[in-house]
Order: sequence, then C-alpha cells, then structure tokens
Amino acid sequence: MEHLYTVHTKMIQDKTYYFVKKIMALPELKGLADVVVGYGMHTDFEKACSIAGIDNSECRKQLLLELGERNRPQKAPVEKKRTVEISESVNRWLAERGVEVLN
Repeated sequence: MEHLYTVHTKMIQDKTYYFVKKIMALPELKGLADVVVGYGMHTDFEKACSIAGIDNSECRKQLLLELGERNRPQKAPVEKKRTVEISESVNRWLAERGVEVLN
C-alpha cells in the first residue's frame, strides 16, 4: 500500500483555492482502482493539506514545490521578425511627397 498526493489551484471570486487529494494505491493487487481517502479545499495551502489528512511535512513541501514548478511562467519562443527592405526611391518619395499623400 502507498499514498499518492495531488494538488491543483483554481481562482474563485478573485481568491486562489488549493485542492489537495490523498490517494491510496494498492499496486500489489492488480486491477484494483486507486481510492481517494482524503480531499481538502481551502485558500490556505496548509489548511487544505490538514483537511485532506496529509500530516507529513515533507509531503507538503513536495506538493508545494510541484505546484510552483507547474505554475512557473513558461518562456515563449522568440520569433525573429521579418524585416522589409524599402528601396531608396520609395524613401525619397516618402520624404518628399508621402506626408502630403498620406494626410
């Protein structure tokens, strides 16, 4: 028998709520589904863990670390923008008459 833990957050009325599950797994018994033995929801992470029955401080630290890793902003790939070459004649035209035409 082993215990597994999950955590996720959700914004509800501008407050972050923590949803924590304590799951009992029996890998020695093949085909048996995991059972949720504790579930906690609260705006305070520690209280949510207490409600779910997670008393081990190391497990709590690990859950908080996993949550921080998941919620870390991902770096978006930087796209190189294409540049457009404007010929000298177009530049000259814009300098001389472009303002008149564009207005």
